[in-house]
Amino acid sequence: MAKKLSGTQTDFVPDELVKKLILMFIFEKMEIPLTDASISEIIMANPEWMTYMDFKDALYLLGESKFVYMASAGSETVFHLTQDGRNCLSHFFHKIPASIREEITHYARDNRTRFKRNQEYTYDYFKNSDGTYTVLLRIKDNHTSSENLLEIRLKTPTRGGAIKAANRWKDKAALAYDWINTSMVEDDDD
Repeated sequence: MAKKLSGTQTDFVPDELVKKLILMFIFEKMEIPLTDASISEIIMANPEWMTYMDFKDALYLLGESKFVYMASAGSETVFHLTQDGRNCLSHFFHKIPASIREEITHYARDNRTRFKRNQEYTYDYFKNSDGTYTVLLRIKDNHTSSENLLEIRLKTPTRGGAIKAANRWKDKAALAYDWINTSMVEDDDD
């Protein structure tokens, strides 16, 4: 294992294998498919795990070796850990320093729901020809990633109203879906 001296303190410097294992460990602990932007955010928030360029190289190599696969999710691409990737990780995870495994585990536990919401609860808004705004709110199916479970179009008189609706969507999407599903689909007479 490569070691790098930094002043009087020894810092861990992962080799290529360990970088790939760290990335697979992140996928496993997050337990959800991740977009490139989500993985980038995770890596940028934790530069001691690996650099951004190392992450990009590792992701490419994991895709080439079929340990990670890409799937289209509408306009985005999501990455999944394959069964072969899980098997490889189960044999070699011990090569990742225990402290980094622990950090990744804690980070995933603390941030998983936020990343899931950011990827599944999406929004967009645009100006209409009459000066009003249309807000498009979506909940994506987390299994297919390309289909919407729910899509709502709202018309607001102002851009501020559109922004307000879009900002509230991340926190209110699950409640809206539950209410609509209970009110419109579920039948108490069954």
